[in-house]
Amino acid sequence: MKKLYSRIMLKFFLTVIGIVLISAVPALLDGMRLDFLSYISSIGTLFSNLFNPDALVYFASDRENPLFPMLWGKWIYTMELLIAAFLIAFVMSLLLTYGTMLLPKKARDKISFVLTFMESLPDVLIIGIFTIAVLTIYKKTNILFFNIITFGDEHIFVLPIVVLAVLPTLLFYRIMMHDFEDEMGKSYIDLAKARGLNTREILFNHVLRNAIISIFLHSKSILWFMLSNLLVVEYIFNLPGLMFFMFKFYSPMILTIGLLLIFMPIYFMQAMVQILIENTTKRRIEI
Repeated sequence: MKKLYSRIMLKFFLTVIGIVLISAVPALLDGMRLDFLSYISSIGTLFSNLFNPDALVYFASDRENPLFPMLWGKWIYTMELLIAAFLIAFVMSLLLTYGTMLLPKKARDKISFVLTFMESLPDVLIIGIFTIAVLTIYKKTNILFFNIITFGDEHIFVLPIVVLAVLPTLLFYRIMMHDFEDEMGKSYIDLAKARGLNTREILFNHVLRNAIISIFLHSKSILWFMLSNLLVVEYIFNLPGLMFFMFKFYSPMILTIGLLLIFMPIYFMQAMVQILIENTTKRRIEI
């Protein structure tokens, strides 16, 4: 157990150092030459500022503004959108996979082909489709189900979460389909059928339990993929979130703080799941 905690904390500290080193890269570039002294100085400044966050400021309207506690509200809003979209994508893909696995093999192959095509759709196209659909319904019925853009510090949730969850749902769906079909081809499935278990019981009691580790390992890349989409969503819908703030008021310090605020809760949630899986299965995995 101590070795597991040591691995998790070592990876955490190395990632924090990596975020600082990447955030300081602009100081390394001085025109066409490399300025290592400025880079090292920038790294030192970033590390020292991390231990004094109350003194941090950003510039807006030609004046200094304190970064905290203002940034907490933007961070909470961004995390609400991200976590809600992630959970919806996971649950929806799990239900779709469960239902699809009950279909004949030919039907599953056709669905896999459609999934491959839909995954290639760009985020901006998905945003446009949902926005046009909402406006069309409003024009025809005078019913506005939810706002499609914000003004000032107004928060909207439904449309950004739906848009943000679409592609991750397709990714999770394809991964789960692959893992479930792989598990269904193993010998223990024949034994379960011989014992009289039906397909529904096999999927829920055996296949899901054995495929969950692979699904968890893929979830990390899907989550970070969602972060890149989140910037697009916040920018297009003018959302007062952390990603849009980092883009609008970019500086090495704001980039460092923003990345750490996003990284830390995600990392420790994944670490908790890793500890649970390793203690349950006695298998070593890496997040």
